[in-house]
Amino acid sequence: MNKPALTVLLLLVGGSGLAQGKVATIDTIDGPGSGDDRTRDPVQTVIPEYPRQAWLEQLEGDVQVCFYVTRGGRPYNIAVRHSDHKFFERPVREAVKISWFKAIPRSENVPQIKTCRMFQFRLEPLEPDATKG
Repeated sequence: MNKPALTVLLLLVGGSGLAQGKVATIDTIDGPGSGDDRTRDPVQTVIPEYPRQAWLEQLEGDVQVCFYVTRGGRPYNIAVRHSDHKFFERPVREAVKISWFKAIPRSENVPQIKTCRMFQFRLEPLEPDATKG
Protein backbone atom coordinates (compact mmCIF):
# COMPACT_ATOMS: atom_id res chain seq x y z
CA MET A 1 0.00 0.00 0.00
CA ASN A 2 1.36 3.40 -0.94
CA LYS A 3 1.60 5.84 1.91
CA PRO A 4 0.04 9.29 1.40
CA ALA A 5 2.41 12.20 1.02
CA LEU A 6 1.55 15.87 1.12
CA THR A 7 3.68 18.38 -0.75
CA VAL A 8 3.54 22.14 -0.42
CA LEU A 9 5.51 24.61 -2.51
CA LEU A 10 6.48 27.96 -0.98
CA LEU A 11 8.16 30.84 -2.79
CA LEU A 12 10.94 33.22 -1.77
CA VAL A 13 12.86 35.72 -3.82
CA GLY A 14 16.51 34.76 -3.85
CA GLY A 15 19.56 36.99 -4.14
CA SER A 16 19.64 36.43 -7.90
CA GLY A 17 16.15 37.88 -8.25
CA LEU A 18 14.74 34.52 -9.40
CA ALA A 19 12.10 32.79 -7.31
CA GLN A 20 13.35 29.81 -5.38
CA GLY A 21 11.04 26.93 -4.44
CA LYS A 22 11.09 25.45 -0.97
CA VAL A 23 9.39 22.11 -0.70
CA ALA A 24 8.38 20.41 2.53
CA THR A 25 6.69 17.02 2.31
CA ILE A 26 5.07 14.92 4.99
CA ASP A 27 4.83 11.14 4.88
CA THR A 28 3.14 8.95 7.48
CA ILE A 29 5.55 6.14 8.28
CA ASP A 30 3.54 4.27 10.90
CA GLY A 31 0.21 4.77 12.60
CA PRO A 32 -2.24 6.13 9.97
CA GLY A 33 -1.51 4.59 6.58
CA SER A 34 0.56 1.70 7.95
CA GLY A 35 -2.20 -0.88 7.64
CA ASP A 36 -3.15 -0.51 11.30
CA ASP A 37 -6.95 -0.31 11.65
CA ARG A 38 -6.63 1.68 14.89
CA THR A 39 -5.65 4.96 13.27
CA ARG A 40 -6.55 8.58 13.95
CA ASP A 41 -7.85 10.63 11.06
CA PRO A 42 -6.07 13.97 10.56
CA VAL A 43 -8.33 17.03 10.38
CA GLN A 44 -5.58 19.56 9.70
CA THR A 45 -1.92 18.84 9.03
CA VAL A 46 0.26 21.92 9.35
CA ILE A 47 3.26 22.15 7.03
CA PRO A 48 6.39 23.42 8.83
CA GLU A 49 8.08 26.57 7.62
CA TYR A 50 11.40 26.09 5.88
CA PRO A 51 13.94 27.57 8.31
CA ARG A 52 15.47 30.72 6.88
CA GLN A 53 19.00 29.84 8.01
CA ALA A 54 18.73 26.38 6.41
CA TRP A 55 17.47 27.99 3.20
CA LEU A 56 20.32 30.54 3.21
CA GLU A 57 22.84 27.73 3.68
CA GLN A 58 21.04 25.65 1.00
CA LEU A 59 20.49 22.76 3.42
CA GLU A 60 18.06 19.95 2.78
CA GLY A 61 17.13 17.21 5.20
CA ASP A 62 14.62 14.93 6.85
CA VAL A 63 13.08 14.90 10.31
CA GLN A 64 11.22 11.91 11.71
CA VAL A 65 8.92 12.83 14.58
CA CYS A 66 6.68 10.62 16.73
CA PHE A 67 3.75 11.64 18.95
CA TYR A 68 0.49 10.55 20.55
CA VAL A 69 -2.94 12.13 20.06
CA THR A 70 -5.42 13.03 22.82
CA ARG A 71 -9.09 11.99 22.63
CA GLY A 72 -9.79 15.59 21.62
CA GLY A 73 -7.41 15.32 18.65
CA ARG A 74 -4.37 17.27 19.88
CA PRO A 75 -0.84 15.83 19.45
CA TYR A 76 1.30 15.47 22.59
CA ASN A 77 4.63 13.91 23.64
CA ILE A 78 6.11 15.13 20.36
CA ALA A 79 9.63 13.74 20.02
CA VAL A 80 12.20 13.86 17.24
CA ARG A 81 13.31 10.33 16.41
CA HIS A 82 15.75 11.33 13.65
CA SER A 83 16.96 14.61 12.19
CA ASP A 84 19.49 15.44 9.49
CA HIS A 85 19.88 19.03 10.74
CA LYS A 86 18.89 20.78 13.98
CA PHE A 87 17.54 23.70 11.91
CA PHE A 88 14.52 21.59 10.92
CA GLU A 89 13.54 20.20 14.34
CA ARG A 90 11.79 23.19 15.93
CA PRO A 91 9.59 23.98 12.87
CA VAL A 92 8.52 20.33 12.71
CA ARG A 93 7.66 20.14 16.42
CA GLU A 94 5.72 23.43 16.18
CA ALA A 95 3.81 22.29 13.07
CA VAL A 96 2.83 18.97 14.67
CA LYS A 97 1.82 20.75 17.89
CA ILE A 98 -0.76 22.91 16.05
CA SER A 99 -2.04 20.12 13.78
CA TRP A 100 -5.08 18.19 14.92
CA PHE A 101 -6.94 14.94 14.43
CA LYS A 102 -10.56 13.83 14.52
CA ALA A 103 -11.81 13.65 18.11
CA ILE A 104 -12.92 10.33 19.57
CA PRO A 105 -16.24 10.17 21.48
CA ARG A 106 -15.89 9.16 25.13
CA SER A 107 -18.14 6.17 24.44
CA GLU A 108 -15.46 4.62 22.18
CA ASN A 109 -12.65 2.60 23.73
CA VAL A 110 -9.54 3.30 21.65
CA PRO A 111 -5.99 2.34 22.68
CA GLN A 112 -3.22 4.92 22.74
CA ILE A 113 -1.47 4.85 19.37
CA LYS A 114 1.92 6.35 18.55
CA THR A 115 2.03 8.11 15.19
CA CYS A 116 5.26 8.87 13.38
CA ARG A 117 5.76 11.11 10.39
CA MET A 118 8.69 11.98 8.17
CA PHE A 119 9.05 15.62 7.16
CA GLN A 120 11.31 16.20 4.17
CA PHE A 121 12.79 19.61 3.44
CA ARG A 122 13.96 20.14 -0.15
CA LEU A 123 15.14 23.15 -2.14
CA GLU A 124 14.05 23.15 -5.75
CA PRO A 125 14.59 26.11 -8.07
CA LEU A 126 11.56 27.11 -10.10
CA GLU A 127 11.86 27.60 -13.83
CA PRO A 128 11.19 31.23 -14.88
CA ASP A 129 7.89 31.60 -16.73
CA ALA A 130 8.92 32.01 -20.38
CA THR A 131 5.60 33.72 -21.21
CA LYS A 132 6.30 36.67 -18.89
CA GLY A 133 8.50 39.61 -19.87
